[in-house]
Amino acid sequence: KRRRTQAAGDSGWDMISQRSAGGRPGSGPQLGTGRGTLRLRSRGPATVEDLPSAFEEKAIEKVDDLLESYMGIRDTELAATMVELGKDKRNPDELAEALDERLGDFAFPDEFVFDVWGAIGDAKVGRY
Repeated sequence: KRRRTQAAGDSGWDMISQRSAGGRPGSGPQLGTGRGTLRLRSRGPATVEDLPSAFEEKAIEKVDDLLESYMGIRDTELAATMVELGKDKRNPDELAEALDERLGDFAFPDEFVFDVWGAIGDAKVGRY
């Protein structure tokens, strides 16, 4: 015989809480901008990442173009990492240090780093 684990009249739906007042989406606590992407990883937990801003999108595109012209590769994730590392740097030397620290295996030439710095700066001020 099968044993019943729920009390009579308990359907299991009682555990689900009611909607907040108003029941409108967005009326509860804000969880983010609503612009994000779910990144599933083969190792580790899934994460939600914010989508890049318009400036970041343009900078990533320009850095990806530079990667192709200097190294013969297209890699938007590498370009995005480079933009993330460089967007708050005040000069090309700070960018070079950040790139060496995080992406030192690539051994980017100084001329390339300077061009990346320029691409990020152009995107910041809206020069596309």
